[in-house]
Amino acid sequence: MGMALLLLSWLIEGGAGVWFCYHFWTFGCWRWGADASIAGPGYVLVWVWNALVSSLYHTYAPHRHPPVLTQEQVALFFVALYIAFHLLAFVRGMILPLRERHKRGVRRQPSAREKERFERAYAAVARTRGTMADAPPLKGPRRWQVLDGGGLQARWIGWALVVDQGILESKHLPALLAHELGHYNSLDLLVRTLYLVFPPLEWSVLTLIGMPNGCGKIALYPLWMKYWRDRVFACDEYAARLGQRYQLVRALDELKWARDGGAATGGGRWLRDTPYIESRIDRLMLYRGLQQ
Repeated sequence: MGMALLLLSWLIEGGAGVWFCYHFWTFGCWRWGADASIAGPGYVLVWVWNALVSSLYHTYAPHRHPPVLTQEQVALFFVALYIAFHLLAFVRGMILPLRERHKRGVRRQPSAREKERFERAYAAVARTRGTMADAPPLKGPRRWQVLDGGGLQARWIGWALVVDQGILESKHLPALLAHELGHYNSLDLLVRTLYLVFPPLEWSVLTLIGMPNGCGKIALYPLWMKYWRDRVFACDEYAARLGQRYQLVRALDELKWARDGGAATGGGRWLRDTPYIESRIDRLMLYRGLQQ
């Protein structure tokens, strides 16, 4: 589903976006009725530019023919600019996780005690996995880092698992780790990385000059939000299949005041990328996996 959404989003971004940009600057005049009409922006720009250049040449170089700008040239220029913005967005998306970890002050090297606690939690997940008949494959993260402070979150920033120092000292670490491993043992991190290389929503203001940056992401925004919510549910199920079902329910219930997803969001649940905590608990309580 994630790869299909990425492909569809890029088809809209690269196909419909380039088409819109080109035709925005090449249409000449829109007429309705007998006398009413609106000149296209490319037509106006070309007319003003050619008139200005012609005037300058007539004044300073009367024996030379002034160069003529065409709407085709203007359109190709803005298409090239549109593509350049996407190359810039790609570079931005690649370095965004690094910038975010640096901004948060994430510590790259956990201490010896922190490593011991993390390894103990991972071992607990591996033990409960052995009691499940339908246990999924389990692979530990290659990189995990620590965010100092009393936070109670664990999240992926890029390809690094960032664990709050507070949760490393919590009894709920194995359950929350099992959920995060669901993202790692799927295509979630790859899809998220490729999603980040789309132009940010703020750049869509350039649609006013014919460059609909982020149009693919915007057009499919509700589908993308549903996809991210479904992936949270899927990782909860992954944790349940590892034998951490009730432990995760307790963790969500006791830590919901400190975790994202519990507060109401303007626009309702359709515009949020994480489900409400109570919805996650309901799903977990209804889960019927095979247990030995």
